[in-house]
Amino acid sequence: MEHPMHNLHAVIMAGGVGSRFWPYSRNSKPKQFLDVLDCGQSLLQLTFARLSAVLPPNQIWVVSHIDYSELVSEQLPEIDSQRILLEPGRKNTAACIMYATRCIELTDPEASVFVVPSDHLILHTENFNNAVAAATDFVNHHSDNLLTFGIKASRPDTGYGYIQFENEPVSNGIHQVIQFVEKPDYETALRYLSAGNYVWNSGMFLWKNKCIRDLMKKYAIEIFKLFAEFQPGDDLASIYNNCPSISIDYAVMEKTDQAFVLPVDLGWTDLGTWASLYEYHQKDEQQNVVIGDGIYYLETNNCLFRNEEQKIIASLGINNLIVVNTPDALLICDKNKEQSIKQLAGELQKKFGNTFL
Repeated sequence: MEHPMHNLHAVIMAGGVGSRFWPYSRNSKPKQFLDVLDCGQSLLQLTFARLSAVLPPNQIWVVSHIDYSELVSEQLPEIDSQRILLEPGRKNTAACIMYATRCIELTDPEASVFVVPSDHLILHTENFNNAVAAATDFVNHHSDNLLTFGIKASRPDTGYGYIQFENEPVSNGIHQVIQFVEKPDYETALRYLSAGNYVWNSGMFLWKNKCIRDLMKKYAIEIFKLFAEFQPGDDLASIYNNCPSISIDYAVMEKTDQAFVLPVDLGWTDLGTWASLYEYHQKDEQQNVVIGDGIYYLETNNCLFRNEEQKIIASLGINNLIVVNTPDALLICDKNKEQSIKQLAGELQKKFGNTFL
């Protein structure tokens, strides 16, 4: 008997620039290639290791930007170069997924595909493995349906999108999706939390390759047509030049009635922002997080410090700040404003070009 996951492939999306982690994350080496957790492995390597527990390397793919070709190969020597898909431009997740969908289709026409971002922290690995097995079983028996992993909300977080689902499960804890909702304000997030049928949108998906291909053809025809006849070695630049920039959520997930969600508790954090890193790290009695050496403070509370130099950082009487020092840039940011760091990086690019990005 064949193993139920023998046709399961994983796609790691690793092409972003990580500008919300500026100035530590830069265009030349964004956060997925950095040891953000100070554990000896990059976020990409941690993601690959997590997937390797359930899949062989020849069923794991990475989609990244062409600028990061060497970084991916250096950090993941176990992956064959044919499974490292390099995008010539950044056109959001729908194009990334359609590119991978086409390449996997040419390799394994009966494939199921597990799509994951490269910058997630998952502490409960056994729960993760069980969730992947349950999701795979579901799509094997319901090949016309898409499955997304919903993170059971532990607080009224305003930094995540949410998924509302039907109360009654259809199979083994899996529910039909009612709607995807944008990042809410605090009062709305409180309401979602108390309702009990909302989960955080993790951005992890599992589906039959044929299913997502058909739904892209139905809902994102322009992207579908660009990749429909693609063969390895074809001119990707012209495809990406003509490709709309849109997320898979907007392109497909929010439009279809074939979306289902598996609520899971994975010890999950989307390490997309300094605030998420602050939540992860152990704090001192004043609720400060300190990463690096040479950091001294008095009357300082609820702050995150990261120092990449030997320079002394001393603070007195400050609260609720993010302070990140690198050799050529220093960020000082109110923690309540950290969602705007990406916008700040964009303004710096307008003023200084790519010098500090």
